[in-house]
Amino acid sequence: MKTLALVLALGLTLAMAAPGPDEAPAAFDGASNGLVDQATHESDRATFDEAEAIADGLGPLYNAQSCRECHQNPDSGGGSQITELRVGHRDRKGQFVDPSIPIGDGTVVVTGRTLVNDRAICPNAAFPAQEIQERIPDPENIRTLRVSLSLFGDGFVEAVPDETLKGIAARQARETHGRISGLAISVPVLEAPGTYAIGRFGWKDQHASLLSPGPTPAASASSFRTTRRSSPHFKAFSSRNR
Repeated sequence: MKTLALVLALGLTLAMAAPGPDEAPAAFDGASNGLVDQATHESDRATFDEAEAIADGLGPLYNAQSCRECHQNPDSGGGSQITELRVGHRDRKGQFVDPSIPIGDGTVVVTGRTLVNDRAICPNAAFPAQEIQERIPDPENIRTLRVSLSLFGDGFVEAVPDETLKGIAARQARETHGRISGLAISVPVLEAPGTYAIGRFGWKDQHASLLSPGPTPAASASSFRTTRRSSPHFKAFSSRNR
């Protein structure tokens, strides 16, 4: 019995003495989180903050001229009060349908997405008669705003193993007596076709990695044609994770 008690006491002492996980660096000081050097971080931040113009590929429809316009509080990469407008309607079966939004006096119809861009490059001095600003048709009666999310710490979130997120979801209902019951969803990893992982980014956890949404915010907000590794958001994500 004494031996058992001694073993238990020793085990408890060792457990208490064992170092816990290191805290992630956290500060609003513009410094790298250590995954890249400060020079790389500053270069990525400059790309994130850069204002784009028509000559750079901005438009024809867009929300903002830089990533920073929507992600800047309290520092570049944070959230903001800026929102995106998403619309649609339901069909006779009650299923949600993406909107059809005519522009250019009805000569073009924007389809296949829920986003309604806030801005357009026309009309302008070069094309005074071109009217392409999106306006919501009355039938698109489902309308919602989505606030710009903070990007701080996303690199560390990406590093969390899928099994950890599954475990948290499994424990929540039991530990909160049903008040909280998270759902870990498996989503495709867009840059690795055929691969799935637990979603953790985006308004609905629709992305599992920082590469997957890389081109999406830039293309949606600025209407750029981007690749995953040329996206301004991807460049910023590579170090904006403090």
